[in-house]
Amino acid sequence: MNEVLGSILPLSMGVALGPFPIIMIVLLLGSARPNANGLAFLSGWVVGLAAIVAVLTFALDALDGAGNDPGPMAGVVRIILGSALLVMAARKFIKRFGTSDAGPLPRWMASATSYSPGRSAVMGLTLSAANPKNFAITAAAGVTIGAADLSLNAEIWAMSAYIVFASLTVLVPVAVYLIAPRKVAVPLRAVMQWLQVNHSIMTGLLLVVFGFILIGNGLGSF
Repeated sequence: MNEVLGSILPLSMGVALGPFPIIMIVLLLGSARPNANGLAFLSGWVVGLAAIVAVLTFALDALDGAGNDPGPMAGVVRIILGSALLVMAARKFIKRFGTSDAGPLPRWMASATSYSPGRSAVMGLTLSAANPKNFAITAAAGVTIGAADLSLNAEIWAMSAYIVFASLTVLVPVAVYLIAPRKVAVPLRAVMQWLQVNHSIMTGLLLVVFGFILIGNGLGSF
């Protein structure tokens, strides 16, 4: 169990440190319905992560239950996901050095201040489950849990730990805002403005690091 946690918790940071959910939660906490929108976005975010990690975990369990060794398959999947992250990193760096990130927010972000809770939940689900980087990293976490020799209870604990840590940069701002909204407004806005200018280079570095981690873990499975 400890070995699995040691593998998946670094992966969770690759999702948690992504700039777009941080920017989005700051915008939603500045909307007309900050509490409802923040909680709705967090709920959608968690559901998206939970769906991906559970599907991959139980898919590897099914492979093991059919009498097949999930290790080699898990290694192949990790290598594929890691390679995909490196390709995404290359695209991010090309974009960053071609044009600056500075500029107005995309329309779907700029309109966040007028979101309803329902739309906030959908956006949370989209950014966690449909974002290619987050999908690849969360899928890798599910593969890691499913390929390990764990009981169902241990798998649930491992999945829960991944989801909690991958949600920290959304969960913490929402929780702190609910407690002391006036004190966190300025720091959150400063973080958002920095990410708005530097999100491509930050995301690219995360993709490189976790791409090589996944490829290395994949090669170590054989």
